[in-house]
Order: sequence, then structure tokens, then C-alpha cells
Amino acid sequence: MLYSYFVKKLIRQSFDHVNNRRWDELLKAVAPNIHHRFGGAHSIGGERHDKETLRRWFERVGHVLPNLHLKINNIWVKGWPWRTTVFVQWDGTATLLNGGSYFNRGLHVITPAMGQGVRNRGV
Repeated sequence: MLYSYFVKKLIRQSFDHVNNRRWDELLKAVAPNIHHRFGGAHSIGGERHDKETLRRWFERVGHVLPNLHLKINNIWVKGWPWRTTVFVQWDGTATLLNGGSYFNRGLHVITPAMGQGVRNRGV
């Protein structure tokens, strides 16, 4: 489906923005009332509910994991343009500030809100 192709292209572009620390470009597509959650009781865990808080979170991620690289393994697009859910399976790798290695396998559940950007829940 052509719609699915364009959604996948936008998702890949968003992950590319993260990999290249282009927070401003990434945040252009984010809804003002975003709900973003990254699980865990650590320096990048927690929830964000607005673009500015999300921007600060990305800056924190860039500081804690300065060479973070996210590799998309699979993208699934379900639903029609007015009610879409996107699942993105990814692997994240980096070197920690203490020299240790970081690996995380994750699944993002993204619900684009037509004309309003996206809601994003990392699992």
C-alpha cells in the first residue's frame, strides 16, 4: 500500500534524525501534547508530555549515550490514515560514558494523529 510506504519512509527518517542528533528536525513532526515513555528507573527512563520536555530528554540521551545508534529491524503499519498504529522494532547500541557497552532491543508503538504529529510510546 502506498500509504504504508510513506509512513515507513517517515519513520526511517525520524530514526535517522535521532542517530544524527537532529532534534529540531525530529521534533517538527511531534504533536504538542505528545505522550512519550521510555521504561526503566535510570537516567533516561520516564515519561514526557510536551515537546520541550521531549527535547530535553533527547539532549540527555545525547549526553548519556553520545554515540547511540538505532537500527530498525522491522516496521509494521496497521490501519488507515485517520487511525494508524505503527510498530517499530529496533536495536540500540552505544558506548557508555564509563567505557562499558550498551545494548537495548526495543519496540516503539507510534500513533500518528492526522495533522497533529505523533504520539510515541517506547516499550
